[in-house]
Amino acid sequence: MEYAQKRFDLTEGSIWRKMICFALPILVGSLLQQLYTTVDAVIIGQFAGKNALAAIDSVYSLIKLPVNFFTGLSSGATIIISQYYGAKERERVSDTSHTALLFAFFGGLALSVLGIFLAPFCLRILKLPDDIFHDALIYVRIYFGGMAASMTYNIGAGIFRAVGNSKTPSYFLILANILNVVLDVLFIAIFRWGVAGVALTTVFSQILSAFLVTRALVKTDLDCKIHRNKLRFHPAYLTQMIRLGLPIGIQSTLYPLANMMIQSNINAFGTNSIAAWAVCGKLDFLIWLITDALCATISTFVAQNYGAQKLERAKRGVWIGSILSMVLVASIGAILYFWNIPLGYLFVSDSDVIAISSQIMSVLAPLYVVYVLGAVLPGAIRGTGETIKPMILTLVGSCLSRVLWIVAVVPLHPTLMMVLICYPVSWGITSVLYLIFYHRWMRRFKA
Repeated sequence: MEYAQKRFDLTEGSIWRKMICFALPILVGSLLQQLYTTVDAVIIGQFAGKNALAAIDSVYSLIKLPVNFFTGLSSGATIIISQYYGAKERERVSDTSHTALLFAFFGGLALSVLGIFLAPFCLRILKLPDDIFHDALIYVRIYFGGMAASMTYNIGAGIFRAVGNSKTPSYFLILANILNVVLDVLFIAIFRWGVAGVALTTVFSQILSAFLVTRALVKTDLDCKIHRNKLRFHPAYLTQMIRLGLPIGIQSTLYPLANMMIQSNINAFGTNSIAAWAVCGKLDFLIWLITDALCATISTFVAQNYGAQKLERAKRGVWIGSILSMVLVASIGAILYFWNIPLGYLFVSDSDVIAISSQIMSVLAPLYVVYVLGAVLPGAIRGTGETIKPMILTLVGSCLSRVLWIVAVVPLHPTLMMVLICYPVSWGITSVLYLIFYHRWMRRFKA
């Protein structure tokens, strides 16, 4: 047991090595998740038809909003457990873990009931065409039916990561994705169950991942070990979880709304521009995966060291993580700047679309590095237990600035590039805001 605790303890040992070992499984898991999503779309398009593909794609934002909110909410548990783990307060780690797992399961059940009941109303708000409405309704109701499993896996993964173990939940995610692809072939290509088959494969893979992560929590030797006879709500820890997680949940829900506004402006420039922007999204996805993985890493690292009262180590970890993220993002940006055209042809063969995507990449690729501090420093601040101020900074820097740009600047010179420039502008504003706030915030804590 002592070996396991020391192995995942981020308060001791080489900072570089600990952070890389923690971030790498998260990044690999996310990469394979992206791969699964691509394979899933191919299978659906080939065997279920365009209506099934359209029905699923049309409700993507609907199903992501509550999931994003709940995932953000569960982040509060991860912060608390990390701090207690760093402080070696084992009983509190255990009590918080039991509370979080129960909260995830019953919260997921409540979300299932609401989602199934409100699905028709939500689809009417989205104004879905009649020819895909029925398929979309089936998909949404089955998908929401598995919400308890999805939430249980997410919180279970968060508990493991809170104590420094990012490998175990990543293994389970990989296994769930493999099952998903196998069931896709079985339910869609062979049984021809259409959208119902797509939704069922997702639910079954979520059940598998939830079972595996729960079983691992029961069998682990770490402080977060789950004992069946200790499963109960601890009101004090539940209140802390909600207090810390609610701002993250709100941010995760509101953030996509600004991007939806930008997308609507991109759509006005026609099919080629829409397709070119979609190609750019396929090219730069690694940027977001890397920064998300490093943000999670920095958050857990700071939380554990904050709990252990090792503030200088926490601060060194923040800058090491930030530099690592900058180097990786700058390297990918350079590749996208010089080789975006041949990479773009992997996705489309239309030369007009490639020309537009190349123009976009020539502007954005050198500027991705500007995004880094605004993406990873929030993790550092949240690790100290502050989540409201990062929410405000992100909503102002990344959301409000984009909306104001679209409303006030774009009409002066309404071109596609003028619309897209709002991204690097908002990255710069957000990074500056976080850099200033981080220095002031961390001065409050004395080593």
